[in-house]
Amino acid sequence: MFTIILYCESVTLECHISGHPPPTVTWYREDYKIESSMDFQITFKAGLARLVIREAFAEDSGRFTCTATNKAGSVSTSYLYDKEKQQKPFFKKKLTSLRLKQFGPAHFECRLTPIGDPTMVVEWLHDGKPLEAANRLRMINEFGYCSLDYGVAYSRDSGVITCRATNKYGTDHTSATLIVKDEKSLVEESQLPEGRRGLQRIEELERMAHEGALPTVAVDQKEKQKPELVLVPEPARVLEGETARFRCRVNLNVRFPQKMLRENGIMVISNSLLIINM
Repeated sequence: MFTIILYCESVTLECHISGHPPPTVTWYREDYKIESSMDFQITFKAGLARLVIREAFAEDSGRFTCTATNKAGSVSTSYLYDKEKQQKPFFKKKLTSLRLKQFGPAHFECRLTPIGDPTMVVEWLHDGKPLEAANRLRMINEFGYCSLDYGVAYSRDSGVITCRATNKYGTDHTSATLIVKDEKSLVEESQLPEGRRGLQRIEELERMAHEGALPTVAVDQKEKQKPELVLVPEPARVLEGETARFRCRVNLNVRFPQKMLRENGIMVISNSLLIINM
């Protein structure tokens, strides 16, 4: 198997060889044997056969073959080198923008040419800053296929996602937008009639209940009617140790005493909004 190393205008072909007794290595371009010279440097040390073309030109393009021979036989491997096909990166398939809910997976992919360029470096960026592989991030760069996967996406991941490729001939990039909806903020805005003011009022009442300053709520015995559930709680995902908050809206005709509210972790905010902290 060949390893190709490009440096400026120099090209290095490497091949790992083993055998007993130690083999003799010969290099060919097409059917012509290559002799070591100022233009072509040939070495074979510690099982590594190396051919260095000090300054490659278009006429050096062709099939290069490395042949190893000993008393047991011979083996060859070849590589087709085409200098004219060396080019700067180009994304023939671009990234596509995504919009999803928080905690959902996100997948980005693109296609890149040229394929098999050992000098190609592929980077993923978020709002212009490099991304690194982590527990919830997975990056692939194989045979011109580039992908980025978020196992779990959070609202803070929203922004411009960029895939950038660079080689010795130039650079190219493709970008797309990632929008992750914060379910918590959507629930608060859609269920609280007073918007943020309603949320601030809830937080204030929670603080008062924690400090024991919530006024006593008397039980209304005048009307007895079964409560009606208007809005059911939505699922919530939180990290271990964090508070899980569920909200529902009901039509209540009975007020609960303050003692029961505290014992069951329930707060009544008006006659229709319940908050349960767990």
